[in-house]
This record gives sequence, structure tokens and C-alpha cells, in this order.
Amino acid sequence: MDLITKTANTKPGKKVKLGNRRWPKIIAIIFAFIFILALGLFFVVYLPAKELQTKIEAAKTEVDHLKQSINEKDLEKIKINLSVIKDHTKSIEDTYFKLKPIGFLPIINNYYQDGLRTISIAKNSLDTSDIIIKAIEPYKDFLGMTGSAASSEETTQDRIAFLTQSVEGLIPYLDTIEAKIAEIDKSAGEINPSRYPEEFRGYQIKSNITKAQELLSQSHKLIKDGKPLLSKVSWLLGKDSPRKYLMIFQNDGELRPSGGFWTAYSTMTVDNGKVKPGTASNIYDLDDRINSRTPAPRLIKSYHINVPYLNLRDSNLSPDFPTDAKIFLDQYLKATGSKEKFDAIIAIDTQLLVDMVAVLGKLDTRVGTFTTEPDKRCYGCPQIIYEMQWMSGRPRDYIEKNRKDFMNPLMSALLANVMGSEKNKMGQLIQAGFKSINEKHVLFYFPNEDNQKMGDLANITGKIYDTESSVDYLHLNDTNFASAKSNIFITQKIKHDITVKNGQAQHKINITYTNSAPGSNCNLEKGGLCLNASTYRNLFRFYTPKGSQLIKMTGSEIEPVQYEELNKQVFEGFYGNKFGLNPQSNLKTSIEYTSGAQIGSVYNLMLQKQPGTKPVDYELTINGSKQPTFQWVADKTIRFSL
Repeated sequence: MDLITKTANTKPGKKVKLGNRRWPKIIAIIFAFIFILALGLFFVVYLPAKELQTKIEAAKTEVDHLKQSINEKDLEKIKINLSVIKDHTKSIEDTYFKLKPIGFLPIINNYYQDGLRTISIAKNSLDTSDIIIKAIEPYKDFLGMTGSAASSEETTQDRIAFLTQSVEGLIPYLDTIEAKIAEIDKSAGEINPSRYPEEFRGYQIKSNITKAQELLSQSHKLIKDGKPLLSKVSWLLGKDSPRKYLMIFQNDGELRPSGGFWTAYSTMTVDNGKVKPGTASNIYDLDDRINSRTPAPRLIKSYHINVPYLNLRDSNLSPDFPTDAKIFLDQYLKATGSKEKFDAIIAIDTQLLVDMVAVLGKLDTRVGTFTTEPDKRCYGCPQIIYEMQWMSGRPRDYIEKNRKDFMNPLMSALLANVMGSEKNKMGQLIQAGFKSINEKHVLFYFPNEDNQKMGDLANITGKIYDTESSVDYLHLNDTNFASAKSNIFITQKIKHDITVKNGQAQHKINITYTNSAPGSNCNLEKGGLCLNASTYRNLFRFYTPKGSQLIKMTGSEIEPVQYEELNKQVFEGFYGNKFGLNPQSNLKTSIEYTSGAQIGSVYNLMLQKQPGTKPVDYELTINGSKQPTFQWVADKTIRFSL
């Protein structure tokens, strides 16, 4: 049968076959085209891509060296590593431009442009690193870094005095760094993770892009929000005039909403970087000096046994520390009749003391020697924890009436040891302080409204976040109403499943509380130390976006209480009267609810940590995608592309 038939230019009625003549030519042309295309792809795509891969691997190796230098805190090595990475980046950029022809192809152009964005991010990051190094070099010892010329100052106190006088010079650097990071954050935000696979050749692609975007966004916010606070460092350290601070000690062994039971307080003055301890006393003495008694509010009447009045020691009922600090300052001034003006209220818990003493090695005071060595009397807790609990937790009139007055000599000795320590320990001490602030073991409240706003921005005040309507939010708050110090032994594990559909997020949260230690002999009349009570009585509250709807709650012996507070929807439960968490056991609670947040194309979740709490093992799954398990030790933002 003829494939092609043509009658033109032939005699009428005669057919001529052409198919067999043209097909070889057509096939030859096709093969030639394929060959030329393959050759072009080989030279234009394959060879540059192969070269690019080799150069990227070399750069990755040098990045690993940089990570090692950073871990070693060797500033000179860091400089060398960055210089080599710059050379690698320039070479990668030159090779990548050879792939420009594929950038004209539909769809592929998106990936090509993402590559350009990545190179731009790398270059700007390297430029930013140079600026950061130049800015921090005079303060390298504050950061515990080595590898550059040492300063002549001999003690921590000397270096703090230097910081007081010079830290304002960092502000211009911060402006430049913020501008660079803003540019980096913008470039990263233009990359769409959803067009990438979860994994390729063993590498996590999509999740790593999301993590990088999250990290860059948080870094940008940290620099932007932290600048006002840094500009105040000299002021806080008393550069121009002394600053006066009122300190509250929170016993996190008995967890309360703001971080712990208020057990003692003290004053201190900072003058040109020099710290001078003032007066100190226990919270019970302050309560005894308050003439008028306020009837107990709902939370006390409902959950705190046989407590008819609101004592100052029980008044930190809000998870919002500024709310609690205002109450403390007001009652302190009334009880003492003082007209003192404090520049800030500072709350600390035991973890700060543990971290500081760990750096110092030990702390000798007139009330004893403190270390961080494991103490068998509290089943391996640091010795300083047991000793503080012994001094503060004995029956009030059993040995000495002023049982909590140990805080003054302890804090005085701690300050003296920190300020007098050798300079080589200063970096570790500063880092321990920053760690405690970040993990909310140190909180600040500023009576001055402008200073408070500055502190809020820097996230050092323990304020409950005001979040945008498109951002989901969770704050879990526990309150120990059993009086004993069971939180020394209690750990938590959270399993959190989120399903986002049609702009709404549905949450299923399971919490396992575990008390690993045997119970204590709580015969206080005989002078015993009641650390681990027979039953842990816990008020637990979930703070969620306004408009959230409860589906169900389990593990509570009461019907869930629902109300709005601090611009959040609160779901409240309790256990400890009918059933509770006993020593060497566990107890589970759970909640299901629909969030009031209005979710867009990217899901953002803010997890705000309760002050004073230990690390929490956190398992998170979003739309069936299991996220890497993490320890909840500080406020955390989760970003997930839908």
C-alpha cells in the first residue's frame, strides 16, 4: 500500500511513489538534530553541571571546616575559612553562569533563578560575616573566642567596665548587618519549597529549604528587635548614673506560671559596670508586712488547698511576667513603705545559678559550699539544687526562722566570684547568662514604658506574644499547687499532630508527665525535707489563638474551663484531687481543638515556652509529615509550606 502518493507534474492517471525516497533524508535530519542537541547539552549543560557539582562539593568541605572553627571559637581560623569559601563561591558563580541557556526554558527557568538566588544569599552571607567579625573582634573574650590579640584587662570586672564604655559603637555595625540580612531573607523567601522533592539522592531538599528560610527569618527578626536593647546596654550597666534593680528568686522546683514559686528577693545597684548587692529577705517576711489581705482569686480558691487569701508568694498566677512583676513591685513598695525607683525587676531561677557555678567550679559562701556535682539525696540533681531546697524548704520555725535568708550571702558570693573571675572564664559566664535569658530562666520587667517595649521586642520580658491572625500559637502553662518541689523530678514529652485544611489548623496534643523519683518523707513536723510529694497537683492551661474551638480534653478531673485572657483563647484543666501524678509513675493529658488562626499558603506556628521549665521532648507532625524531633528549651517558630 502506498504511503505517499502524488499526481502533480505527471501524466494524467499515473501515480509516483515518493515515501521510500524521502524517509531516509528525514531520519538523517532527525538524527543529526538529536546529535547536535546532545552535543550542545553535553557542552552547555552536562560539563558545566559536572564542574559545578565538583566545586560545590569542595565548598561543602570548607564549610565543614568553618563549622569546626566556629565550634572551637578560633577567630583566626574562621577568617581563613571564610576567605577560602569566598573563592569557592566566586568559582561556583562563574561556572553556574555557563548554564544560562537553560534559563530560557519554561519551568526550568524557575529552578535556574533559585540557583541565582542561592548564590546571591551565599555572597551576602559572606559579606555579612566579614562585618560581624569586624564588629565583635574587640569583644571576642566576652564570646569566649580565641585566635586574636588579647586585651590587657585581667578580670571579668575589667572587661565589663570596657563593655560599658564601648558597646554603643556596635550600633552602626548592626544597622549594616540588619540591611544585609534583610536582603538575604528576601532572596530566600522568593524560593518556593513546594516545587522541590522531599529527598534527592539521600539529601533532604524541601525540609532543608524550609528550615533555612525559618532560620533566616528568625535571624532577621533577632537583629532588628535586638538593636534597641543593645543601644541600652551602657545605660543598664550604669554608664552615666547608677541603676537599681529589684530581684526575685523563683524556685522552679515548685513550678508557677511565671517560672517558679516566689521564695526570696533582693536589691542590687550597678554603677559603671560594678555590681553592688543590697538588701535581701524571704518572701514570707514580706507577706507578713502587708497589712491588708486580698481575698483569694478564682485560681487560688479552686485549686490551692486551704488558702483563703492572696499571698504575695502566690500572686504570680499569670503566664505573662509583666503582669506578675507589676503586682510584686506594688506590694513590695506598700509592705516596705519604700519610695525607691527601680530601673528593672529581674526574676531568676535555679538554672542560672547552676550554669554559673558549673563555670566557676564551686561557690564558697558563709552558708556553705555549692557545686553542680550530682547529689544522691535528690537522685542526681546538682548539689546546689538540693542545698538551696534544704535551706528554703525546711519547716519555717524548725531550725531558724529566716530560712530563706541564704539568698543574700549566696548571691553576694556569686557576684563576687563572677566579677573577680579570670578573663578566660568570662566567655563561658556570658554565654551561660545568654543561655538562661534565651531559655527564660531570667526575666526582665521595666517600669519605664519605653524600656519595657524595648525589652518586649528583644523577648526578654516573658510577655505573652501578640501574634498576627495568620500565625498559629501555643503556650502550655503548668502550675504546681502541691507545695512540694516535685518539678525537680518531673519531665514532659509532647506528641503534637496538626492537620491544616481549608485555611484552618486542627490540633491533637498528647502530653506525658513522668515523675521518675521515689516519694519523699514529707513529715515536716520532724524537720523532713518534702521534695517529692505523694501527689502532684497541677493546673494546666493551653493558650491558643483567639477564636479557637475546643473539641475535647482528657486527663483532667474537672470539666474544661474556657475563657479569653491576654488576647488568647484559654483551655484550662486540673488534676491532683481525685487523681494525680505520683512518684515513680506517669500521667497523660491530651487536648484536641481547632485553632482560631487563619492559615495561608505557608503554615507558621509560634511555640512560646513557659519560664522555669526543663527541656521538653517534642514530636511534631504536620499534615502527615513528621518533623524532626526537638527539645523545647526556648521559644520556637515552625514554618511549613503547604
